[in-house]
Amino acid sequence: MQSGKLKLGIMLDSFDAPAWVEGMIQRIVNGDSAYFALVVLKAAGDNYGFRHRNARIYSAFDRVDSRLFGRDPDPFSPKNVASLLSNAQTLIVSPIAVGDVSVLKEPDAIEIRKFHLDLLIKVGFEFLQCDNLRVSKFGIWYYYHGDDRVMRGGPPGFWEVVENKAETGASLLATGCEEFACQRVLYRSFFFTYPLSPARHRSYYFWAAASFMPRQLEYLQRFGKERFLRQTERFNTLPACDAKRYETPKGFAAIKTIVKIMIRLLGEFFKRIFYLDQWYLLAGFGSNLPKKFGGFEKLMPPGDRFWADPHIVQVHGRYYIFIEEFLHTQNRGRISVIEADQFGRWKKPVVALEKEYHLSYPFVLHWQGKFYMIPESGENRTIDIYECVEFPDKWEFKQSLMRDVKAVDSTLLHHAGKWWLFTAIAENEAAAPNYELFLFYADDLFAKEWKSHPQNPVVSDIKSARPAGDLFIEDGRLFRPSQDCSRMYGYGFDFNEIEVLSETEYSERRVSSIRPTWDKNVLATHTYSHQGNLMVIDAFRRKQKFWFS
Repeated sequence: MQSGKLKLGIMLDSFDAPAWVEGMIQRIVNGDSAYFALVVLKAAGDNYGFRHRNARIYSAFDRVDSRLFGRDPDPFSPKNVASLLSNAQTLIVSPIAVGDVSVLKEPDAIEIRKFHLDLLIKVGFEFLQCDNLRVSKFGIWYYYHGDDRVMRGGPPGFWEVVENKAETGASLLATGCEEFACQRVLYRSFFFTYPLSPARHRSYYFWAAASFMPRQLEYLQRFGKERFLRQTERFNTLPACDAKRYETPKGFAAIKTIVKIMIRLLGEFFKRIFYLDQWYLLAGFGSNLPKKFGGFEKLMPPGDRFWADPHIVQVHGRYYIFIEEFLHTQNRGRISVIEADQFGRWKKPVVALEKEYHLSYPFVLHWQGKFYMIPESGENRTIDIYECVEFPDKWEFKQSLMRDVKAVDSTLLHHAGKWWLFTAIAENEAAAPNYELFLFYADDLFAKEWKSHPQNPVVSDIKSARPAGDLFIEDGRLFRPSQDCSRMYGYGFDFNEIEVLSETEYSERRVSSIRPTWDKNVLATHTYSHQGNLMVIDAFRRKQKFWFS
């Protein structure tokens, strides 16, 4: 018994586990919240893959898809985890098949109970019936890779791609104990559905979801049962519904689904040959946010680049719009600034900051008589702050606020005597960075260490996590713009009222949404900035290449 830590067991089909499982176990072992006391191992030869028989066409497609479009590191490459679990005892069990499920023998359940576990993690043991097991204090915890409210079955991540769903869900569930209700949701998040390859899609979201288990263990150990239950309540308030059942496609159904994906691939190939994607700016003068932006002036970049991520600074009656200027020839962005007067007379962009790596999202703040910029530098694995030495286009590196972090769209706020840093982070390198919002705080803007908020990530949802511009106060209420990246990257943006912001609590609620519905040629809009009487957003279009200058 290790004092203060949760006592865990884990159920595995084999010590050769998928890489994403190894990553999950590694984080738990390296952490301070829990330790493994028991490994429940399935006896060799036991295999209950009831719903995957006679799926040769699908299996062949999956192998080809993984070879062509899979990403490294592969979340499903086998990794031996025996050394990570060497301090735990091993119990080998042989579940009994009962129809389309399997059950543990009662003598095996009795042996597990003897360990007096706080909880048992189930990885593998597919179709094992767990609801009636009472083998640990906090039950059996397991992943469901899909939206548990609307779909059942699998394969994971496949049908979301086939049906071109805007998002893919994943959950951490618990069952089999008195402390938690039957199949309580402990965590739920939503990810962008990569539409061209189930293999690549699975890679993105399996790596991301791997963090669910260690995070919730840390929260339970740190704050105890009562607060943990309150924190998970938000995932259990939606009404139950009849989830649609899926299974591995076979025969003609498999061919039909594969052809559907291949047609989409060909369509994407055609688009990339004949069309060019371009972000540009829409600007308008006024004090209120319009519902449509058709009357806004278009600021169009040349055809060899795009302009995005506007951030406005107002100085002495003039406006300075800091933007990402992405040059296709260099395949990276730099920070430029467009100067304008109050009558909307625009000057050509001037380069303000350029590095050998990609820069974007030029968040600018004014503090104690000086201007500072925190551009996105995720490619450099840093969150850096620059000081302006000659406004608006001379900036010098001040310091790194964070290093060795895959973060995007960092946005700062000085509120209630503290600095708050909002940023979208991918904890696992192979996961997309735009679906989870992390919050950090410090007493000083130039602090060497920023404290992580205990609820991190404070938002975990592809529809609302990634920052979309400066936080602002209106009528005494604090608002955070956020991106909706579900249908596509930067599809739209929302305004979220921050209801609670403290060192221990965070909550927000969406109050309004902007989607690209005012013009059929506008496919997305993902950044909002408003200073004085000037409002600027960015917009995305796709046009034939020969139309561009």
